[in-house]
Amino acid sequence: MKTPRWLLPFTWGVDMRAIDYTVRLAGSTGATLVPVSLVCTPPKGARLEHIQQSKDFLEAVQHKAERYAVAVERYEVFTAHVLRSIRMLAYEMRCDGIVLLTRGEQTRLMQEEEVKQLLTRPPAALVLVRLPAYSIAHPNARWLSSWWHGHWRQKGRVSQTQDAPIIEEPLWIRTEQHHLR
Repeated sequence: MKTPRWLLPFTWGVDMRAIDYTVRLAGSTGATLVPVSLVCTPPKGARLEHIQQSKDFLEAVQHKAERYAVAVERYEVFTAHVLRSIRMLAYEMRCDGIVLLTRGEQTRLMQEEEVKQLLTRPPAALVLVRLPAYSIAHPNARWLSSWWHGHWRQKGRVSQTQDAPIIEEPLWIRTEQHHLR
């Protein structure tokens, strides 16, 4: 049986919770994760902060993959055409799917316009992950959060409407089959 390969494109905004969810999901399905950091190179050259975020993203994925024993193949690509590069990489790396993430109404790990274009013209199956808008990871954090909100509520600085539900898992995950013509 062939091991599925998932392309995880990154262009901006390192989100550790999104990376953690993606690595754990790949591990639970037995997929090999192919994180690719795409550094946009305009005519004046890549910005130092984009290069640093690229390195941070790849290291974060590697760290999580080692922690959860997930197979990864990481790449860094400097390109002037991000979407063209994603299409080419999905084909050349023989990826069965491309992972796209959102949290609330915001995209994660990529710019919103890039995600919209991949949704309208996907080069491969899409693994769509909608992360919770708010969550607390550590069991003691729930107690600390309730104490903190209660403390500030007594002082009149926090309203009751600011509490959000505590959710630990993605709200939904969907994959689509895409057939190349």
